[in-house]
Amino acid sequence: MSSRLALWLRASRLPFLSASLTPALLGALAAYHGTGMLDGTGLVVTLAGVACIHLGANLANDYYDWKTGCDSRNPEPTPFSGGSRVIQEGLISPRVVMAAAAVCFALGAAAGVYLNAETPGNVVMVLGLLGLAGGFLYTAAPVSLSYRGLGEAVVFLCFGPPLVAGGYAVQAGRVDAVAVAASMPAGLLVLAVLLVNEVLDVEWDAEAGKRTLVVALGRERGYNLFVAVYVAAYAWVGLGIALRLYEPIAAVSVLPLLFSLRRLAPGRALRDRAGAVEASRVTVLSQGTTTGLLAISYLLPA
Repeated sequence: MSSRLALWLRASRLPFLSASLTPALLGALAAYHGTGMLDGTGLVVTLAGVACIHLGANLANDYYDWKTGCDSRNPEPTPFSGGSRVIQEGLISPRVVMAAAAVCFALGAAAGVYLNAETPGNVVMVLGLLGLAGGFLYTAAPVSLSYRGLGEAVVFLCFGPPLVAGGYAVQAGRVDAVAVAASMPAGLLVLAVLLVNEVLDVEWDAEAGKRTLVVALGRERGYNLFVAVYVAAYAWVGLGIALRLYEPIAAVSVLPLLFSLRRLAPGRALRDRAGAVEASRVTVLSQGTTTGLLAISYLLPA
C-alpha cells in the first residue's frame, strides 16, 4: 500500500503544490488583512480545489508529453524536469494516468461550483475555468499551448494574478487593486521556476518541437531571462512596500533572495548540469518560501 501511495505521489508531483497553494493562500490572507474576516470553510475548499486542478494538470501534462515523446527523449530527467517518468518506466499505464487527471479536474470543478455559489457574481467561475483550461490545454493536443510558444504566459496567468485574485474573491466577495498588487511576485516566481526548468530540458524540448522561450532564446539568454524574472519578483515587493501596497513587514519575504543569488549565478548554473539542477532546486524553494512569507506578512502587526 505504501509503495503504491509513493508511486502516485511521484506521478502527481505532490511536493510542487506549493506553486499553487501559496498564491491562493496569499490572496485569502490579503483579503483577511483588508476585511478582518476569514471564512475558514471557504479557505479550505479553495485550497482543496486549487490542489485538485494542479494535480490534474500535472498528470495530464505527463500523459501528453508522453504522447509527443517529449519526456521520453530526455535521458537525464531531474526531480524538477522531464516528467515523473511513471509512464515511461511502465509503472502506471497512460490510460490510468489520464483517468486520474480527469478525476482531479472533476473534483476541482466541483469545488469551484460550490465556491461560486457562495461568492457574489461569477468571478470564481471565470477564474476557475481559466485555471482548468490552462492546466489541461498547456500540453493537451491539438491546442498544446506550451508547444506553441504560449506556455510561459499560461503559467503566469494560471499561477499569478488570477489565482491570487480567486483566493481574495472567495474571502472578500470582490477583486480589487490590492489583490492584483499582491499577485505579481507569486506569478513571477512560478514563471521563474518554469524558465529554469526549461533550461534543463532545452535540448529535448527543441527535438520534440516544444517552442519554449528558452528554446527560442537559446540556453544562455534563456537563463539570463530566468534570472531577470526571478529578481523582478523581489524588486516588485520592494516597490510595493515603498508605494504602501504592502506593509513594511512584507520585507521579510525578500530574505530568500539574499541566500540564493550566489547559487543562481549564470557562470555556475551554465557550467554543468549539476549547477542548473541546483538552480532549479533553489528557485522552487524560493517560490514556496517567498510567497508563503508574503502571505504570512498579512497576519503580522504592521
